[in-house]
Amino acid sequence: MTRSAVIVLMGVLLAACAAKSALQQPPLLETASQIQTDTSVPAQVQETAAVPPAISSAAAQETDTLLPQNNQETERISVQTNPTTNSQDTVQERISRARQAQTLAVPQPDRPSFEDEATISLQDRLLSPLVYEPVTTAEKSDPWTGENLKYGIYYSFIRAGTAYIKTRGLTKINKRNAFLIQTTAFSASVIDAFFKVRDVNYSWLDAETFYSLGYSQSVREGNYKRDEWLTFDYDNNLYYGEVRKKESPRVIAGELQDPVLDMLSSLYFVRAQPLTAGKDIVFDIVNRERSYPLLVKVLKKETIKTAAGKFDCIVVEPQFRGEGIFVSKGKSLKVWLTDDQYKMPVKMKAEVFIGSVSAELLEYKRN
Repeated sequence: MTRSAVIVLMGVLLAACAAKSALQQPPLLETASQIQTDTSVPAQVQETAAVPPAISSAAAQETDTLLPQNNQETERISVQTNPTTNSQDTVQERISRARQAQTLAVPQPDRPSFEDEATISLQDRLLSPLVYEPVTTAEKSDPWTGENLKYGIYYSFIRAGTAYIKTRGLTKINKRNAFLIQTTAFSASVIDAFFKVRDVNYSWLDAETFYSLGYSQSVREGNYKRDEWLTFDYDNNLYYGEVRKKESPRVIAGELQDPVLDMLSSLYFVRAQPLTAGKDIVFDIVNRERSYPLLVKVLKKETIKTAAGKFDCIVVEPQFRGEGIFVSKGKSLKVWLTDDQYKMPVKMKAEVFIGSVSAELLEYKRN
């Protein structure tokens, strides 16, 4: 099993597959708003530009300001070495201030939600300053409040590991309420000896608009290490953060014109949309210094059975745009979401070079 196959699913399929495909994309890509008027899109595709869901939750009502809306075509996010804002602050100065303003000395501990769940040590990992903000229990106001999901990861029929997705609670990001979403991934003990995986990812989801306020990725897979984080500063039309592999941390930053999503928050954004077969969703993704549109095709309804139970589902297929038409980069990826208010991902499957890699829901807890 190759590392790319593990990443596809152990990073929580939708997020990791998008990240993997981003590396294969040319640097100049259109945004979702530009795609809406592209006449090269096949006529039979019914395409819907994703919009924030209408939410009247207590968490959303406490939000101080509104994010800008997509009222016109946007320019592609352009990566710069060290851009300045209107206040002439350099990105490095912003990062330094964010580090100095960290509320907690160490991240708030992750508590196991399942009987045999392990936690990941955060020592020697370069994490976003947002990880050091306190998290409070969210009110039961949205379908996935307090949601905890446990998945088995399989390479063909071999159990390769376990992954968890959980909504940790609410936190404050630039005076806005945000849901903290976390994923962790562990390789199975039989695999640890030659390819140990201990990945942890965070995403901060605006409690009102469901757009991303930032993300933090920390990958430990065999001898491969990578830490990356970005904060989306909509007030100053800027994103900034750091990436570190073996070298010292490197600043990454760029201009930001409209609200965007990161890999993990895109899963929740899709879950918040009404899903109808034949009506697809398009939105912009930012990951690893690039912006590109993600098309999510809504395929059909299907009933499936996993260890967690039997579920009526809606099947969706994330795809990527290239060379003027909608095409899938790499192999097929499909996600089964429950056909109810939760739209809980119960199965995810990606075709790889030989065989397939899949994630199936083993257990879940809510509220």
